[in-house]
Amino acid sequence: MHYTVAAAVDTPQAWGDLQAGLPEMLEKLRASDAYSRVSRPPHTQRGVYLFSEHGRDLYVGRTGITARRRRAGTPPSTSFRARFDQHTQAGRPPGTAPFAMRLAREAAEERRIDVPINWWKNRDENPDLLSLFLSAKERIAETMEMRVVAFDDDVLGIRSTIAEIYVHAMLLTPYNDFSPS
Repeated sequence: MHYTVAAAVDTPQAWGDLQAGLPEMLEKLRASDAYSRVSRPPHTQRGVYLFSEHGRDLYVGRTGITARRRRAGTPPSTSFRARFDQHTQAGRPPGTAPFAMRLAREAAEERRIDVPINWWKNRDENPDLLSLFLSAKERIAETMEMRVVAFDDDVLGIRSTIAEIYVHAMLLTPYNDFSPS
């Protein structure tokens, strides 16, 4: 599903238009095809994505052109497929898979397993935590669906940022946290 957007949000009118279009964007996201390990998400599109499990919306994220790539004038390296792979493939680190890491932290807390800062660098010393992280990735890959809405134009990521927070606020996705780090 595509969500067509305009140029920069640089006037009160543009801000109002962005706000007015958010409910339609959410409808398109929820009506999107469901992607999984079998039916993989698009590899050329960027925008907002939603992970759900058994009809329960769990995590919303976004992908776009990074500031570094934009400054360099190089093609974007992220896409819906790239984000899906980061959340599901075993070799991808926690920094690229925040949803999987949140699931792993939840499981670690239930088992009273400590989660040291930068544990990934010493993952061989934390086999229980590594196992939980890999299990979370496998759970996402095997039991969850990813829905997407592509943004054809997202100047400086403003629209996708607002859309991501809007989706979270409307669906109350339990694994999102927009607190400062």
